[in-house]
Amino acid sequence: MQALIQNVSSEGDWPLQGEAFLVLFDRYIPFAVEDAAHVDYVEKCVEYFNSLNHLIIDTLYQSCIRYCNDFLEMTGETPKQFSSPREVLNLISPSMLIIPNEEILGEPVVHMELNCAWEPEHGMEWVIRGTSVLYVGGFNGSDPWGEYLEKTSWNYA
Repeated sequence: MQALIQNVSSEGDWPLQGEAFLVLFDRYIPFAVEDAAHVDYVEKCVEYFNSLNHLIIDTLYQSCIRYCNDFLEMTGETPKQFSSPREVLNLISPSMLIIPNEEILGEPVVHMELNCAWEPEHGMEWVIRGTSVLYVGGFNGSDPWGEYLEKTSWNYA
């Protein structure tokens, strides 16, 4: 079994950083604590991500496909066809799991920056909280504790 987190350090650009094993990608990716979260909260967020149910994962896949194809259409390229929604992962590479400050009784969240083949300049961002995918779209540093009541045209969740 993989260690949940490794190479944790307070040396560098972030108050706390290291690598987290994410089952969806079957590898370690960097994580960074934004301000003041502790290692136990980092582990809680990683455990939450690794235990997302298939409905949330399917929503992520579908949201990524909508973002991909909308972006390709906007840039005059042909939308991509996928034989299964999971295939979109072939075009995505996670670059950072961002750990925010704990807000609501230590509720874990997923706030992730990803690279994507269709938008190499701005990449992609995921925000997942509770049982909902709240944001999938271009990376803009969304607040994982923010309100996501209305779906805007740039949010593909």
